[in-house]
Amino acid sequence: RLRDLSEAARASLLAAEADRENVRLAVASSAAAGYIGLRTLDERLAVVRETVDARAESLRIAQRLARSGYATELVLEQAEAELRGTQQLVPALELAITEQENGLSILLGESPRAIERGVDLTAIVAPPVPAMLPSQLLRRRPDIAAAELEIVAADRSLDAARAAFMPDVRIGVSGGYVDSSLIPDPVGIFSVGGSVLAPLYEGGRLRAQTDLAAARRDEAAYAYRKLALNAFREVENALAAVERTGEQEQVLRQQREALAAALGQATRRYRAGYSSYLEQLDAQRGLLSADLSVVQ
Repeated sequence: RLRDLSEAARASLLAAEADRENVRLAVASSAAAGYIGLRTLDERLAVVRETVDARAESLRIAQRLARSGYATELVLEQAEAELRGTQQLVPALELAITEQENGLSILLGESPRAIERGVDLTAIVAPPVPAMLPSQLLRRRPDIAAAELEIVAADRSLDAARAAFMPDVRIGVSGGYVDSSLIPDPVGIFSVGGSVLAPLYEGGRLRAQTDLAAARRDEAAYAYRKLALNAFREVENALAAVERTGEQEQVLRQQREALAAALGQATRRYRAGYSSYLEQLDAQRGLLSADLSVVQ
C-alpha cells in the first residue's frame, strides 16, 4: 500500500508538472501569435501608406486636369475624399500597433515599450507539415501527458484502497495481542471483547474509500478520453486549415495581380482622357482590399 501511495503521489506530481508545461506552452504560443499579429499590423500599415501615396498622386493629377479644364469639381472632391478616407486608416493602425506592443510587453513581464522587429512578415515561413501525423505524437501534448498521469495516480490510489480493504491481521502467540493494519497500536485481544474480527468494523469506511477511488479512476479515464478526442479534432482542423488557407492565399495573390494590372490600365486610360476617374477609383479600392486580404 505504501508503494502504491508513493507511486500515486509521484504520478500526481508529474501530472502537476505537465500542467505547468501546458501553461508554459500556452504563454509561448500567445507570444508567438502576438508577434505575428504585430508584424501583420506593420504590413497592413505599409499597404495603407502605399495606397495613401497613390491616392495623393491621383489627387494631384485631378488638380492638374481641373486647371486645364479636363476634370470637374466632382472629380476633385472624389479624389480628395478617397485620400482622406485612406489617411484616417493610418492613425487607427498605429494605435493598434501600440496596443499590440503593450500587450506583448505585459506578456513578457515588462513595462509597455516598443517591440524589436525581426524579419518582414513575408520572410516568416511556417515549417512544412506532413500530410499524415502519427497519433503517438499527441502524447507529447502537455494536456494529454497530464491526463495520462492522472489515470496512473488514480489507479495507484485504487490499488492502495483495495489493499486496505483486506487488512493484515496477525495474532501474537504471547500476551494475546492483535497487530492489525487497521488498529493503530497493538491491542490486547481481551480489550476488544476477545474478538479478532474487530477490524471488520472498519469495512464500511474502507468500502466507501474503495468506491471513491474507483470513481476517481473512472473520472480520470473519461477525462483522458475527452482530451484525446479533442486533441485529434484540433490537429485535424489545424492540418485542414494549413491546406485550405494555402489554397486561398494562392487565389488571393492571383486576384491581387489581376487588380494591379486593372489599376494600371485604368490609370493610363484616365490620364489619356479615355475613361472617367471612377474606373481608376474602383480599381484602387479593389487593389487595397486584395492587398489587405493577402496580408491577413
